[in-house]
Amino acid sequence: METIRKILSNPLSRLRFAGLFEGSTLLFLVLFAVPMKHLAGYPAIVSTAGPVHGLAFVFYVVCLVDNFSGGGWSLREMLRTGLACLVPFGTFINDRFLAARAANQTAGQ
Repeated sequence: METIRKILSNPLSRLRFAGLFEGSTLLFLVLFAVPMKHLAGYPAIVSTAGPVHGLAFVFYVVCLVDNFSGGGWSLREMLRTGLACLVPFGTFINDRFLAARAANQTAGQ
């Protein structure tokens, strides 16, 4: 429980968590829910997972605004991190950048 509290207390860690959660919900939709809907006739899975993915996307955007409002982000960093959620699985790719940023932030403290 303490680990979750630690992750969610830091804005950058919260953004990483939100990105991985958003990417995971998309992965679930693409690899499981949509095939189950079209191949097995279970549309309820998409009806449930779709809104969860939507909420994960909104959570990611809220975390973006929280991080960017704190300053210290270049325009390039903001564009890359903001566009990551619009590219399929971009949040997974962008996580490496966020991890490096978090490491630099921790080393600077």
